[in-house]
Amino acid sequence: MQEWRACARLCADPQSALRLGLDFALSRLLLWSPEKRGGRSRKIRLRGDVQLCYRLNKGDLHSIREVWFDEAYRLPFDDPSGTLLDLGANIGLTSVWLAKKYAIERVIAVEPDRSNAILARRNLDLNAIKSEVLEAAIGPHEATVGFESSKFSNLGRVSEKGLPTAMITVDTILETFDCTKLALVKIDIEGGEQQLFDGPTGWLDRTDAIIIEFHPTLVDYPKIIKGVAGRGFTYIRSNSVFPNNMDCFKRFRRS
Repeated sequence: MQEWRACARLCADPQSALRLGLDFALSRLLLWSPEKRGGRSRKIRLRGDVQLCYRLNKGDLHSIREVWFDEAYRLPFDDPSGTLLDLGANIGLTSVWLAKKYAIERVIAVEPDRSNAILARRNLDLNAIKSEVLEAAIGPHEATVGFESSKFSNLGRVSEKGLPTAMITVDTILETFDCTKLALVKIDIEGGEQQLFDGPTGWLDRTDAIIIEFHPTLVDYPKIIKGVAGRGFTYIRSNSVFPNNMDCFKRFRRS
């Protein structure tokens, strides 16, 4: 019932609310998630002149719930203004939400799963958000790595078992797109954050803020927190500003 109420509250028309509500109900009846995630997508309209595409996949629906229902990426600091770098963009839901909520002027989205990247590009284009979508994994160096997709669209990860995929660095992205400053970096890379922060981190000096989903069973997150804080950021612990705020880092500049 909470999901049906959220659908009615967020959707711009009855057809969209019914479509999304039925898909949430159906996903609860399914004991599995469709293996073929690149199939026909659904399209709904949300209030605030937003259009979203997604698939009948538990991962896509979980992301809608997390990003749009729960507002998991609400920021516990003043609005960022400028470029958003979305590492682990999935199907672009977080990029769209942040761009609609804050003064984001451009999005650079990085997503290694091809079917997800295609949908992320479509979601960003549907909402007229200036963006580039890179089909690649993010990491500490340029390389070809394995990326293992999951039947749940939000759980793929770098793995030796996966298909060959390009790995790029944040420095390469900044150089490629002539970006001198990042207003916000969003990170959700299923444990890959350890490798990212163990590598070169000069890009942090050109970053104003970070919002990150840690995977404590896969990374030494106290080490990451200490390292990032040591580069001039204030660490904002999850649940410390308002209920369910995510872990963040913010560079508070002296007036």
